[in-house]
Amino acid sequence: MLKKLEINGFKTIRQAELEFGRVNIFIGGNGSGKSNILEAMGVLSAALKDISVLELQKRGVRLSVPTLFKSAFKNTHLKSNFSFKAEFENDVHYDVSIKAGLHSDSLRFFTEHIHHAGTTYMGRGPAGVRILGVSAAKKDMDPTRGLWDRFRETIDIPESLEAELNRMATFAIYAPQTAFLRGTDIESVPIKPIGLQGGGLPQAALNIIHHRNQLFLAKKLKRYELINNVLELPKAPGWTDRFAVSRFNAQQVPSQVRTGDSTLYFIDKFMRLKRNRLSAYDSSEGTLYLLFIALLLIHPESPKIFALDNVDNALNPAMTTGMLETLIRVICNQDFRNENIGPDQVFLTSHNPTALDAFDIFDPDQRIFVVFRDKNTGETNIKPLKPKKGMTRADWIKQKSGKLMSELWIEGKITGALGL
Repeated sequence: MLKKLEINGFKTIRQAELEFGRVNIFIGGNGSGKSNILEAMGVLSAALKDISVLELQKRGVRLSVPTLFKSAFKNTHLKSNFSFKAEFENDVHYDVSIKAGLHSDSLRFFTEHIHHAGTTYMGRGPAGVRILGVSAAKKDMDPTRGLWDRFRETIDIPESLEAELNRMATFAIYAPQTAFLRGTDIESVPIKPIGLQGGGLPQAALNIIHHRNQLFLAKKLKRYELINNVLELPKAPGWTDRFAVSRFNAQQVPSQVRTGDSTLYFIDKFMRLKRNRLSAYDSSEGTLYLLFIALLLIHPESPKIFALDNVDNALNPAMTTGMLETLIRVICNQDFRNENIGPDQVFLTSHNPTALDAFDIFDPDQRIFVVFRDKNTGETNIKPLKPKKGMTRADWIKQKSGKLMSELWIEGKITGALGL
């Protein structure tokens, strides 16, 4: 997983050094820079392929003009580039700096280096490109294409290095939206398996139904049961106990729905037979969102590292906590890890205080970060919320008078969380 990330000069983040767990949530006021952190990871991921508009879009990065990717604070020197330094598991490091000129039509690499266990496998800078210490021809210096994408198949790469960077290369920021979940809008760049905004929900649901059936027939019952456990999530609101995917039916689906041949349906367990079949268009927004999360967690084609922006979207406070408890269990529980179900690492943003009630800040796999802007300079500050060294759980409960994390946030006891 991504262990550490240093961000320099990216949007509102002048400088930040972050250490991550498996499940990481960023909280703070509107406009504090939470989404900018996710987009920094999106640009980092794209750099392993290329930093074109299409690759940025595939990762959910907002397509600003190049110069807006770069910090530009008042009364400070305006640098010509922004940079990231990333440290992964297995002593893998990826450092990159990117030029974002005022008159440039695209981002361009300035420097780039890939290190593993003390060896520099790839590097570039003003003097040229070097692969394992050997200079590459100038024709191989595409200013927008990453060295990893261009050269990884031309040299012997250790499996541990390849595994880490290939995981990061598929990173994406998901932000499901109601119009796409309901099928009334179509994503401009559909991303498998489910779409960044939920446009692929019917097909992803069909894939999981088929996958689950195959597991049962193959008597892989442990994996089957774990997947079924996650699929309980969309049932949490209480009105439905089953979803299905079948052909479009004009008598059940409005004409404005554009889901193609396959349409997602839910069965309302309180309605009479032949009147209890609702399409995604007529179903609860929260239920659609919960199904999206469940499918994203268990689909075999989902990225192993991804982000969810505004994770509490469309959910009431209790559902937000419950959904995150499921998400944390899938990522951190050893049963899921043994079966290779779910992602290795997730990054979240939230405005809902009850999101924090799902987290155990004494577990290093679960980390909370408070994001806020400096009142004088406007720079984004990112501070981990964690117990003091040596503090026990009992000490924490006593110091906080037994209050939930959500209560501490609402009462302004978490510095910076309210954005004030």
